[in-house]
Amino acid sequence: MRQKALSITFQIVILAACFFYLSIGINWPDLGRTFALYSWFKIIGVLAVTIPIYALMGIRLQQLTHGGVSTPTGIRGSLLAIGINNILPARLGEVAKAIYFKQKTVLGFSQSMGIIFLERFLDINILAVTGLITAMVFGLGLYGLPLTAAVLICWGLLVIMIRRMPVEGVELTFIPSDKLRYFIKKSSIAIGHTLKGNTILKPFLSTVFIWACSFLYLALIPLWLMDLHLTAAQILAIYAAVYLGLTIPGLPGGIGMTEGAIVAILSWNNIPKTEALAIALTIRAFNFLPPTLLGLSVFMTSGMSLQSLKPQTEDPF
Repeated sequence: MRQKALSITFQIVILAACFFYLSIGINWPDLGRTFALYSWFKIIGVLAVTIPIYALMGIRLQQLTHGGVSTPTGIRGSLLAIGINNILPARLGEVAKAIYFKQKTVLGFSQSMGIIFLERFLDINILAVTGLITAMVFGLGLYGLPLTAAVLICWGLLVIMIRRMPVEGVELTFIPSDKLRYFIKKSSIAIGHTLKGNTILKPFLSTVFIWACSFLYLALIPLWLMDLHLTAAQILAIYAAVYLGLTIPGLPGGIGMTEGAIVAILSWNNIPKTEALAIALTIRAFNFLPPTLLGLSVFMTSGMSLQSLKPQTEDPF
């Protein structure tokens, strides 16, 4: 209980520090005029670019599960996860997604979590490359190396696991909890089934296309919607700040920290702070409002409840 209280206090302090940093040195009337000049046509155009991103997420899930999750169900599950993660802490969206797939597909909770782990792992591969490129472009030295090293180590462990894992899955007898052992066993089977042979290649290509579309989507916001003249390096900085910030657990959707990172790195690149904050808040609006509303609509029509996202006394697997 004390550890949880300390964690919450730390998050509140970080959030307060980010909001304080974002609030100083801002020309608020100019910020308001920037938002007032947005074209509804361009807003709809930017939103349209997100459609292939969600479609590719569904396709990737269909590929990872060999058809166990259909593309439409994968899209709905992905929107559900994004929506929940935007409003609740601790990445509860991933849990909601697994529960949703348990309800709507032949997959169990543990199998779904195994597939979701592979989703996130493929995403982290792209984030590692993004971190390395960003570090090289901005002369940040070894900034991107730790994440890349962690990804390579994970690939090595996965290869070892697949080669040595029995058909019935990984059995960790030293774990005292029967539920946790069962969860690991079923998750490992799902991961092993997906990674065998060349079946990971298609999901990996889908992941590359997802992040390429995400880069285009983020670039359109300052360059087209806001009609700003940013360099490719500055767009890359925004991209890295947005998505690397989302990998940090704790605050829902990386709120505060993501905006702080965008403003800090753009200010460092000689972008006026008011302009940088306008970019950060506009990206937040696009990343929060549409997917959260769609995700909550999936949640409300799924028969799930907030209680189902909490630790359960019955076997959820």
